[in-house]
Parts: sequence; structure tokens; C-alpha cells
Amino acid sequence: MKGLITPDVVYEIGSPTAATISPDGIKAVYAISRPDRESHKYNNTLWMMDLDGDNASKPIPSQLTRGYSDVSPRFSPDGTAVAFIRGDSGGRNQIWVLPMSGGEAKVITCIPGGVRDFVWKPDSSGFAAVADVDPDNHEEICEEEISVVPVSRIRFRHDELGWRGNRSTQIFSIDIHSGIAKQLTSADGDQGIPAWSPDGSKLAYISDAILERDIYEGNEVRVLDIKSGNSDCWSTGLADACSITWTPDGERLAVVASDDARVHSYYQGSIYIISPHSDPIRVTDDDVAPIGGSHPAKSGPTILIDKEERILFTGHSRGESHLYEARIGDYGQRKLKKIGAQITACDFDHGKGLVIIYSAPDRPAELFHGQTPDGTMQRITDLNSDYFSGLRVAPQERFSMTRSGLEIESILLFPPDFDPSKKYPLVLNIHGGPHGLFANSFDITRQALASHGYIVLAVNPRGTSTYGRDYMLPVLEDWGGEDYNDIMASMDMVCERPYVDSERLGVTGYSYGGYMTTWIVGHSDRFKSAVVGAPVTNLSSFYGTSDIGVRFGEREIGAPNYMIKEEYDYRSPITYATKVSTPVLLLHGESDLRCPISQSEEYFVTLKRLGKVIDFVRFPGQNHGFPRIGHLKMRKEYLTRMLAWLDCYI
Repeated sequence: MKGLITPDVVYEIGSPTAATISPDGIKAVYAISRPDRESHKYNNTLWMMDLDGDNASKPIPSQLTRGYSDVSPRFSPDGTAVAFIRGDSGGRNQIWVLPMSGGEAKVITCIPGGVRDFVWKPDSSGFAAVADVDPDNHEEICEEEISVVPVSRIRFRHDELGWRGNRSTQIFSIDIHSGIAKQLTSADGDQGIPAWSPDGSKLAYISDAILERDIYEGNEVRVLDIKSGNSDCWSTGLADACSITWTPDGERLAVVASDDARVHSYYQGSIYIISPHSDPIRVTDDDVAPIGGSHPAKSGPTILIDKEERILFTGHSRGESHLYEARIGDYGQRKLKKIGAQITACDFDHGKGLVIIYSAPDRPAELFHGQTPDGTMQRITDLNSDYFSGLRVAPQERFSMTRSGLEIESILLFPPDFDPSKKYPLVLNIHGGPHGLFANSFDITRQALASHGYIVLAVNPRGTSTYGRDYMLPVLEDWGGEDYNDIMASMDMVCERPYVDSERLGVTGYSYGGYMTTWIVGHSDRFKSAVVGAPVTNLSSFYGTSDIGVRFGEREIGAPNYMIKEEYDYRSPITYATKVSTPVLLLHGESDLRCPISQSEEYFVTLKRLGKVIDFVRFPGQNHGFPRIGHLKMRKEYLTRMLAWLDCYI
């Protein structure tokens, strides 16, 4: 009898995290992340695979590095070397280069702030690197030295980047031979996602050094003339961007961007063609959300533009990822390859071969190789087959319902040994965001719940990205409104099925899902148990304590908290604490800057004082993303406590 997925799964799953293909399409280099039981952290190493020749039909991987933090491999344009990021002795990331002709990797940079992202120069002579610059501390500080953190702006912290003070990310030009770093940008704001023009004379990048950057999430695409040092904005008419690619003629840029300040390009952008002194031209329609990067720290999957002005890119549509084709001068796109899962990385060679990383509902992410537009995708990595061969994975069903003119899609997972003649308890799982989504991919939390004997309902209510702008926008200024009704209506529909025990319901969610879970238990007594991860419970205090509180709160709720205090209170779950009858477990990382742990502290104290059944677990040193990528012991503990609490009361 095959086993079931348990919280220990976090120690078992390895995954490719990035991949690069040589310009001639012959080799792929990729990063593998594997959990380490002793350190409770991940080991990250680089591997190489021949994609051509005698072993192409059954390629054999070879390990290139044996470090513990080797990530972000990228082939040089001439194919002679691979550059990657590795942490130095002080824990700061630096650029290393490994020659493909053989030999050891060599460190190239020694930037005090560490390297967050980089791109090769077109002639392979060096890089543009994104690194932190601290205007208040020009000298490198020893690890033992304690230093104050001056703050003069609202955006002084970032959940992924840490406590920022007055730091900003700036772009440096790096010479590969000397390692000399020349700072190219210095504006008061974060500069990132650099892209060299084909001839290396210009550097495009994204800058949020705009007026009122503390308040608004917008940014602009700027182009730096390397010889003159002049920088110009090319993105007038766009609200923000998250990816940049030059056209082959070096005269225009293709950007993943948004022309609506309410629609962040990371979630629901489009591809635009921009050039100086011209209005942006939209290329893709609302049926696809091209996958971009995350400004300022991380570039997105490669977008390829050929000499025929054909654009190849990866995108999300209705919770699924595919490979798409569009053309400059046309409007709309066509699906080039149906993937149907969730793509996390992609890279093209000069002949339009590609390597791509994606996850399927029944398996974690693996690396694949293929050709465009024809041919099948060949799997390169096989990291988890041995583990999953002894497990029963939860099957899933996707279904839809219509509410107020919108098609609301949901995913239903069943216990691996599901018997429709029996009745099962149901756990409602709610995603973050509110513009996140439940993708058609492997999800540890949902799999652990289903393996534990629960039917799991995961709803993509209005506000979810990848379903188009008209689907995403209605959640603005309506948190806990129609999105709540979407979720509950979907649950009502599922509860009508004969194998669902509607008297044994649980609910759980993380981040915005935590917000919605606390909102639900303040507005319904139907649930026997609730597990709340890193919630927002008090929107007024969130406004002043979250790293995104001001700009996010004003966009989502409609105005500053001091102008519409009544609305912030009305939309806050803590307002309805007296109505809670469901036993609640709070799970929260102590180093969370996105949804600060004070949000759980407020909720816990209030409900405890009211005599409600509530417990609170703190996870030391963990930021907002720890249930996905944090300390392995903490990740397992999160799943274990979630299951135990649900079991106790359902």
C-alpha cells in the first residue's frame, strides 16, 4: 500500500529553481534546490545537461558546483561561460563565473551591498548588476558592529529585502576581467531589472525614483546612454513595468507593464512596445497575463523577440501557464504550446529552442526542454520520482459557477483513497493577495490536507489575477464583500454533494487568505475550526506597520486611513471579534514585514479577552514567505499544527 503525504514532505522535495540554455541550444545549466535535514535549510547547486549529440535522447546530468548557495545561472552571449550568484563569507551574494572549457568557478564581484540580480553585456565582457547602496554608511560594517538605521521615508522596510533604512538598489557595470564595479545609477529610489541594448550602447532599467514613491507603487522604464550618462524615461503613459526586452534593432523595448495604476503588472500586465517620444502600443489582450519579474530584485522569464518581430513569451491564463506568440504591429496573441501547469522559469536559445520549469497538480516542478513551435517537451530533471512512487497523490477537479456575471472557478482536491459512497469533512482553503491565485500546480498545503482525509476546496474569487482585469478589479474597495460571497457560494455548491459532510467544515488561509479566514469566522458560525496564517486583522494599524501598508492600503481600500477611518474599521476582521464562535489558531512569522506579527497579536489579545477559543504560535526568524521557502523545521511545524488544530475541532 502506498503512503500518504505528511508534513515531512518539506524535507523530501527537490526542485529546479532557474535554468539557462546555451545560445547554440546544445547545453542547459540549471540550479537545483534540495532540502537538508541537518541544517533545515536548502542546498543549491548547479548542474549541466547535454541537449544534443549521442546522449540527447537520454541525457545524463553532470554537477558543476558543490556550493550551498549557487543560484541564477546565465550563459554568456558567446556561450563560453556561465555566470551565477553565490554567497560570500559574509553572506552577501556575489557574481561568479564558470568557464565551459573547464576549470574552477571564479568570483568576479566584491560589492559591499551584495548582488541581487545581473545580466551579461552583449559582448560577454561583463555585467550590469543590481546591488544595494546605503547612503548613510559608506564603509563596510563588521558583522559584530551594531549600527543605527536612519529612516527618512515611508518605505524603509521590505519583507524580502529586509530593513532598508535609506538604502536603495542601484545598477553597476562590472568588468569581467578586472572585477571593477562602476555605479551607473544614483537616483533616490530602487533601480533594477537591467537590459542591455544589442550593441551595448544603452541600458534600459526600471526605476521607482518617481514623485511620491513612498505612496504609490508606480515605476518607469528608463534608458541610460552609456557614453553620455544621460537617462530618459521611455514609458510615459504606463503606470508600472516588471520586465524589459530590446527589439533586435535596438530602437524599441517590449515591456510587461500596466497602463492602469489599479492593476499591478506583476499580477495582470500586458506586453507593450515603447520607444522615446511615442505612446505605448499594447500588443497582448486581457486573456493572458505575461510572466514578468519582481522589481527591483528579480528579473522574470526570458522574452524572445526575433528579426521577424515575433514575440515569444510565457504567460498565465485562468490559473494555467502556457507558451505564447505575439507580433509587433498586431494586437492579441496565440497559444504556441499548451503547458497547463504553472511555469516558474523559461529561457530561449538563438534557434528558439527553450528550457522551461513548471509544476503539475500531481508533481512538483521539473525542468523540460523543447523546440518552438513544434515538438514535445522532454523532461530533463527527475528529482522526485522515487519519493512519489511510494505515495498516493490527491486527485483534483476544476469546476466553475456564475455569480453576478462572472465565472468563478474553483479547485477541489479529494483524499487519495476517496470513496464517493462515504462522507468527508471539508476544509476551505483561501489564497493570498487578494490578487494571488490557486494555480494548476502542486501545492503542499492542499496535498497535506487531502492526504489527511479532508476534501479541500480552493476558490479563485473575484480579485484573483490571470482571469483578466474585469475579474481582478472588483475586489478594490470591497474586501470582504463580493469576494467573500464568491467563496461562500462555491462552498455552498460543494456542500450539496452527497459525499461532503456539511456539519464538519474547516477553513484556513494565509496572508490575504488569513484576512479572509478571520473575516469569515466573524461573519459565519458554520465552521468548526479555523487556522489563520499571517493575517491582516486591523487595516488601520496595517496601514502604518506593513512594508506596503500605505500604497497598498490606499489602492485597495480607496484612501488614507485617516480620511476614511470608518471604512478601514468596517473592512477589518477585528471589528467583528465579538461574533466569533469558531476555535481559531494563529500562525505567524516573527520577522514578517508584509503582514506584521502585531496583526495576530491584536487579534489574539482581543479574542482571548473575550473568552474565545484561540491559540497563537510564533515562528522565530521567519518572514512572510516562510511556509513556501523558509526554514524547513518551521515549514513542517506549520503544517503539523494546522492539521492538529483542524483535527481537534472538526
